[in-house]
Amino acid sequence: MRVCPAFIDETGILSGRPESQPVYGVGVLVVPDPTAITNSLYRLHYNFASDRQKHRNQLRRNIEQDGRSITSTELDQLMLASRHHEYKFSAVTRFNLQQYIDLLNIYFSFSELHFHAVIFDRLEPGYSLDRWYGDEWKAYSEITRELLTLRMDREVFVTLDYQDKPNKATLLIEDVVCQAPQVAGCMRASSETSVFLQLVDILLGCVQFDWKEDKGFYREGSQRAKEKKMLAEFVKDKLGMRRQERFLPADPQRTFDRPSVFTICQGSWANGVE
Repeated sequence: MRVCPAFIDETGILSGRPESQPVYGVGVLVVPDPTAITNSLYRLHYNFASDRQKHRNQLRRNIEQDGRSITSTELDQLMLASRHHEYKFSAVTRFNLQQYIDLLNIYFSFSELHFHAVIFDRLEPGYSLDRWYGDEWKAYSEITRELLTLRMDREVFVTLDYQDKPNKATLLIEDVVCQAPQVAGCMRASSETSVFLQLVDILLGCVQFDWKEDKGFYREGSQRAKEKKMLAEFVKDKLGMRRQERFLPADPQRTFDRPSVFTICQGSWANGVE
């Protein structure tokens, strides 16, 4: 297709204490031929949904057979199983890790996909939003445009994970993003409506987790980090990395060509995306 879809998400925040949120990043997934991977991803997604429905029905039968009142834990399980499911890196647990691995196995089976990420270290001495006049909305908009300008080698239509425009902002992010040379159009959409946006969240989450772990953000043996580390290591395995390697070592840029294009660069608060 002449114009192909691209999906963008961000991670972290640009305000508040850097010690609690040390990393900010933006990722973009380019899907040159969406037909086959869309079928594969949603087929898997609906299989997951069917499994959750079976679990929900079995839980209801157990409660009815026991003739007792439902517990708060069971109510939470019923609600979780019945609501629309969204795959987010922050939601990875030992109970759903395999689902995330299955999704990524499909992702890495399509060699034509491109994923690009830029990571900013908020703990670096030069951290400041002065380049964007202290305006977080402007910073996000322009970092996204710069990443697209740097990485897009084909014409794309961009879907951004939905961010509500601040009331005082006069800048329209769609206008800024469309200033990138290869961007034919842009819209915002809620991530729950697109598995592709959710994939960006997962891949970008793996990169930022690895960065934070390298900086000692997680305690040794942290249970809340265990499954996230396993997922990040799964991505490293797919890219042919050693598990102890970091996505961004001393070099400010990393590029992988197999099994699909996967690039990571370190941004600068003074110069933006380089």
